[in-house]
Amino acid sequence: QQKLTPQQEEELVQYIKRLTERHMPPTREMIQNFASTIAKEPVSESWVTRFINRHSIHLISQWAVGMDSNRHKANSVDKYRLFFNLLHSKM
Repeated sequence: QQKLTPQQEEELVQYIKRLTERHMPPTREMIQNFASTIAKEPVSESWVTRFINRHSIHLISQWAVGMDSNRHKANSVDKYRLFFNLLHSKM
């Protein structure tokens, strides 16, 4: 039983890569929130681990030193839901 379709996972990988290119790599918690929003149901921390392992060739883990308060405040399930709803409405 997969939470996301292969296409949804690929879109999530591309989104993570774009954030990383902009020097804003998401935390594991942020990835969990992104995926939960797309799946329209909660995903577990272990799901995030399996997702990262499945896409490890595209996703490189880096330890972030501190997170500024604006980035922390931006981590909102409601904001992710709005973004992905807008994204899918354009498709």
